[in-house]
Amino acid sequence: MISTELLRRYPLFARQTDEMLKQIAMLAQEKEMKADAWLFFEGEAAKTLYLIIEGGVDLSMNIGEIGERRIEKLEPLRDGEVVGWSAIIEPHVYTLGAQTTEDTHLIAFDGIALRQLMDDHPDQGYYFMKELAKVIGQRLVGKCTQLMSMLA
Repeated sequence: MISTELLRRYPLFARQTDEMLKQIAMLAQEKEMKADAWLFFEGEAAKTLYLIIEGGVDLSMNIGEIGERRIEKLEPLRDGEVVGWSAIIEPHVYTLGAQTTEDTHLIAFDGIALRQLMDDHPDQGYYFMKELAKVIGQRLVGKCTQLMSMLA
């Protein structure tokens, strides 16, 4: 089981009660991934939400024709960041791919179980979704800024 103190360091779980953190920790497992390993591919069913403990992950998108695999790196993520929020947000399909850039230590959550836990505890689920919305919003602003700089 993951330490509740480790989880509390992440904004996603900072406002959870001690009891809720214990339940969340029971849904989590630590994973070690080698450099250049794929966590998931764009278009796959989104089953796992990840938190980066240490290491790096690049988010990427297939920009090639069907049958051609060409990847454009979109965003590097580092320690403390969330990867794979599509496991929580409908339609539960990864919109990007995620590949480690170095040996990476992660916390992995079963998306279905985490969604159910938040549904069962809507007061705590609200805080979780509020923090997840911040992550999504920050990434959207970052992508808009990146796009505008390319057009300028």
